[in-house]
Amino acid sequence: MVHLCGKRYAQRAGETTQIRAYSNLPTVTLYLNGEKVGEQTAEKVFVFEVALADGFNTIVAEAGDQKDTMTLEKVEKEPSIYVLPEVNERAEGVANWFKTVGDLDLKAPMEFPEGMYSIKDTMEELAKNKEALEIAAKAYKLTMNMTVRPGEGMWDMLKSMTLEKVGEMAGSLAPEGFMESINAKLIKIKKN
Repeated sequence: MVHLCGKRYAQRAGETTQIRAYSNLPTVTLYLNGEKVGEQTAEKVFVFEVALADGFNTIVAEAGDQKDTMTLEKVEKEPSIYVLPEVNERAEGVANWFKTVGDLDLKAPMEFPEGMYSIKDTMEELAKNKEALEIAAKAYKLTMNMTVRPGEGMWDMLKSMTLEKVGEMAGSLAPEGFMESINAKLIKIKKN
């Protein structure tokens, strides 16, 4: 399968925009208005930087014989409904996350005690414990703006991913110390 993300974020401003595709195949090729933008080999997540033409643009992602298409419109200014609510929700969510963590040295090296959960565990492993899964699901929501539940949506693709990998994918969406704070919560939970 191949899936283009951000279809509802259809009006975009700026010199370039990020196009993210998910696939369970190793290589994805991206096309913009019929022209090949690039080809990437990765594990499940493919991120392309694209310069949209003025007006409407057709984006096609191909992986093997699978395709997904979306239409984006380059605009001078993005509608406020795209920017403000999500940014505020995520910023407030991250701020609240740090408040619930307590006093932590967020720059301390991460620890991975044996027999305890951590960001190195897969989502499938974390799903074996309700509390660990809640922490992981909240991290996904705050960094990737995705709701993750076993057996729903993209679970089959995401279940083999670790939170460590999610942190790498999130890049600057995960503020400094965020992954450390997640790990600090998880290592308090004993594996079943």
